Formats: sequence, structure tokens, C-alpha cells
Amino acid sequence: MKKQLCILLALLTAGSTLASCGGDTGSTSTETQNGETPTTTAAPVETEEPSAFDLMENIDYGGHVVRIMLSDQQNEQGDIITGEEENGDVLHDLIYQRNRAVEEKYNIYIEGEADTNAVVNDMIRMQVQGGANDYDFYFAHSSVSGLATAGLLYPISQIEEIDLTNPWWDKAALNDLSIGNEVFMAIGDISPVSLLTSSCMVFNKKLFSQQDMEFPYEMAADGKWTIDAMLSMTKGLTTDVNGDSTLDYTNDLFSLTSWGWDSPYSLFYGTGGKLSAKDENDIPHIDFNIERLSSIYDKIFELVISQQSNFVTDVAEYMNTYTTFINGNAYFCDITLYKIGLYLRDMEDDFGILPTPKYDEASDYTSLVNLSAPMIAVPRNAEDPARTGTVIEAIAAASYDMVTPQLFDVITKSKNVRDEESASMVDLIVRNRVFDPVYIYQINGYGCVDGQLKAKKNEIASEYERNLKAAEKMLERIVRAYEDIE
Repeated sequence: MKKQLCILLALLTAGSTLASCGGDTGSTSTETQNGETPTTTAAPVETEEPSAFDLMENIDYGGHVVRIMLSDQQNEQGDIITGEEENGDVLHDLIYQRNRAVEEKYNIYIEGEADTNAVVNDMIRMQVQGGANDYDFYFAHSSVSGLATAGLLYPISQIEEIDLTNPWWDKAALNDLSIGNEVFMAIGDISPVSLLTSSCMVFNKKLFSQQDMEFPYEMAADGKWTIDAMLSMTKGLTTDVNGDSTLDYTNDLFSLTSWGWDSPYSLFYGTGGKLSAKDENDIPHIDFNIERLSSIYDKIFELVISQQSNFVTDVAEYMNTYTTFINGNAYFCDITLYKIGLYLRDMEDDFGILPTPKYDEASDYTSLVNLSAPMIAVPRNAEDPARTGTVIEAIAAASYDMVTPQLFDVITKSKNVRDEESASMVDLIVRNRVFDPVYIYQINGYGCVDGQLKAKKNEIASEYERNLKAAEKMLERIVRAYEDIE
């Protein structure tokens, strides 16, 4: 088993090599005609580069059962829950292999179960307040932030066995969600579902080719994929194909199709929107830069409303967002990486993956992480924080080595089913994510873009001004709650 595991790790770890050398590798000597015996130096033996997970210390936890509770809002159990054997599903099998590697290294058994967001939060509350030790840790919905302010979570930043400087922890989340340099919720490679919940864009290659439009890959790679570039590219693309003077997703052609409960946020944060900032003591405060926020909103309004995109807001019509793109009736679709694998894998037309366009060339790409993305939470009364921390760090490192490098295959369900350019875009998307306390805690003003777009109102400044004082008070209460935690 150990030999098989080493081979598996070598195959799945990015940058590792599996060397094989035939014959004797030691020094040899042969007698020459003049009786001298020359010494020959053996060829150097290539050795497997150890992965981050390999380098971690082996600890025997004596068969401890690590119990984990997961939020399962959309039946996404990929982070921990798997069957008892591989079944051919890419993500399932990668998680299965990762779990077995961690179990063997630490002599533990990993068990997971899932329930709704509300039930998971209730389980944490009951565990801590009732003094039980039901679960070692949780993959919780972002609403677990309310339990952090109530003092029910163990500060992850105080668990020495978790090194938050390691590359498998999302630095943006740590920087944006810490308060007073304390971290109560963490996110990163440990949760493939969280990585897949990152927002992005897809485009229809067939429609692009028909219009002699250049695929935007090079533009994105060069940092030139901006909201202005997308506005220029999509101008005039929405077309009343059947000439009935009514735009219909089944018959007509759209510049963009998007879901009204996601795209206002993905476009806002993708184009550099942010509603908070930090002071020198790592304390967040409301930062409504009205001039910049208005400029961002004007561009989003033009893209979604003025250019007559397919902006779906009726819950009953949810799937029309994606069937419009699948059926070749939209050039672009605002989507998440998870939904690409869920909805587009059987799409007939070829498509490409791009980051959400940014504000300008001087800005960075930023991908929104939907509120449903799991976050790691440790109950305040953790039975053995050191053991829990060791297991969390090991699962995170093993995911970084064994799962994340295969994320493009997870999305497409089959290796190289689309193109290598899209594969490189995926890494750009998951390594440039954004988190905002105003969005995570749903503080007043977080939904301004959402509300104004759905009302088709082309002005936003008054909405931020109206929500400013209430937002400041709410965030101040949250900060005080953290400061009162002993």
C-alpha cells in the first residue's frame, strides 16, 4: 500500500518526477589491455521531489475517528464525503485518494456528514454551549461568521499546527476576514468546492468565429481583459434574430447571459468593487468611495441592462441563464467554475474560460467567492486543538498537492476536453479571489448593485449614501463583538 501511495503522490503532485533506472547503479570497474583498472562514475540517480504533504511529520493518532460536519446547501459533498471506493468521478476519486493518504500518515479515520447551513450552525452552537465533542471541525457556510462574533469558534490563528502562511491558505480571505489579526474562519485548497465556487466568464467560440472575433485569451494573459474591453467587444451583439420585436432566450442572440442573484456581485467585485478597508491595527471600517463605486456601477449597468443582455431574475427561470449559453444563444455567460462542470460539460459548441473582467489595466483580476462557499470553522471547545490543527493542515496540504493541480480536469470532467488556454485561466481565477466583510456579514449596502440592476435604475450613489450610517454602525458592532471575546 505504501509503495502504491508513493507512486500515486508522484503522479499527482505538480512538478514531481517518477524516475526509473535499470541495472546496477553503483561504481563499476573493468580491466583494460594495459592492466589498468579505470573507475567509472555512475549516472546520477533521479529522485522524486517530495511534496509538501510528504514533508509533514508522521504522527500516530491511534486510530482516532476525525468527525467532520459539512454544509450541504447544493448537495456539494466533494470536500470530504466520498464513497468507500473510487467510482470514476474525477473529484470524488481525487478526494478519496487524498483522504486515504492522510488517514495512513496519521493513523486516523475520516468521517463526514452533511446537512443544511442552518443545521450545521446549530450543531456548532449546541456542541459548544452543551460541552459536547461531536465534531472535530466544520466546513460551514459563510453565515458561520455570526457564531464567530458570538465567541463560539476557536481562533484558527491561535492553533500553532496550522501555518496560515502556507500557500494552501487563501491569503485574500485571511487578510480580508481577520479582525485585530485574529482569524476565526479560513478557506483555501482544503475545500475544492470553495475553489470551484469562484466566479468567472465563459465565451462561445463558435459565435466568436462566426463574427471573426479574436478569442480574449491573450488579452486576459496580458492583463488587458477589462470591463471596457468587454463592453467594446459586446456592443451591438444582442440581436432580435426572428424579428418579432421581442427578445427571447430561445430564439434570439444575446451579448451576455447571467443569473440575477449572482452576477451583480461577481461583476461588482470582479471590477474592483470593495466596500470596506482596514486600518493599521487590522480593524475593518466602511469605505464607500462613491465616485469609484458609481463608475463601476455605470459600466455594469451598460453591460447588463443597456446592451440588453439576458439578465434572469425569476427563480423559476433560473436554468434559462445557462441553457441560453448551452444552446448557442449568447456570446458570454457569467458563471462559476463549479457550474461549468455541472451544466456545460455536454455543450456541443466549444467554449473558453476567462476571469471576470477587471476595472482597468492597472488593476488586478479578482474573482468573487459566493457566500455558499465552505469555510473551515473549529468549535471553541475543541477536544484537542493541536490534533485538529494537524489534521486540518495535512488535508489542506494534500489537497494542494493532489487535488488543485487537477482542478481543470474536475471542471471539464475529462482531460483536455476543451483547451490549454482555459486551463491556465482557471489557475488565474482561483489564485485571485476577493472577500469583503460587508458581503460576508451582509452589512447594509452590500446589495445596492443587485437592487438597482434588478430595478433597471442607472444610478447608485444615492443608495450608498442612504446605507452609509447603518453600515458603519453594523460593522462597528461586529468589531466590538470580536474585541469582547476572551
